[in-house]
Amino acid sequence: MGLLYETMNNPSPSLRPIQKTTIVNQVMDQLKDLIASGKYKPGDKLPTENELAGQLGVGRSSIRETIKVFNYLGVLESKSAKGTFVGSRSSISREALTWALLLGQDDIEMLIDLRGAIEIWCFLQLTIRFRDAPGTTTKILADLNTILQAMSRAIESDDDEAVIQADYDFHRRIIESVSNQLFVDFYDTLRSFLFKEIEKSQKQYDDRSKILDEHKELLDALMSGNIEKSVNVYMAHIDNIKQLLEKNGAGTRS
Repeated sequence: MGLLYETMNNPSPSLRPIQKTTIVNQVMDQLKDLIASGKYKPGDKLPTENELAGQLGVGRSSIRETIKVFNYLGVLESKSAKGTFVGSRSSISREALTWALLLGQDDIEMLIDLRGAIEIWCFLQLTIRFRDAPGTTTKILADLNTILQAMSRAIESDDDEAVIQADYDFHRRIIESVSNQLFVDFYDTLRSFLFKEIEKSQKQYDDRSKILDEHKELLDALMSGNIEKSVNVYMAHIDNIKQLLEKNGAGTRS
């Protein structure tokens, strides 16, 4: 029998901490364990509500509520007259993680480091491609130059929103170039935070043409194929963002 059934029929003192959670939370944990263990894989059909209720020793209402939550998150997909199936990674809702980040009291510097950990890996991988296989970077180079041209026009026309968008697009294109969908998905999840970060840091520039110059420097570092140069230029870029945010008074979100 599952842990829920044992918990409800054997009130051992050692299980008391688990019983502090709701039945629905415990059912969710059970299903997460089953999926994590590989018992049910993406696309697999789950047992019916009646079968799950019997296996876990809980009422159908608890199973139904659990399935509703997982449906919202994209973990499960219920199809009329067909049953409930395990979803794929692409179906997972980004809303939960987005709100977890936005509502958290995290230090902005910590979130910038989290972003940087992903981006510098992609930055270095792209640098190596420019060095070893420049022919494969033609499209990426064209896209990055197009974004920089859009940034230049936005700066000239004092279109703050377009400058922010171009800044975000430039970094996202670098991440996208590595063809790791997890990186792209996570970066997109951070979109709301990143737009605020970019907006606050850009407000500190007296000469906004320096924003364009810094991104041109990043592109030059990529095209150099020199790993050491790329590391130094990218880290200087991140350090500059942190310093600008400190001037803005945005060191924390508490």
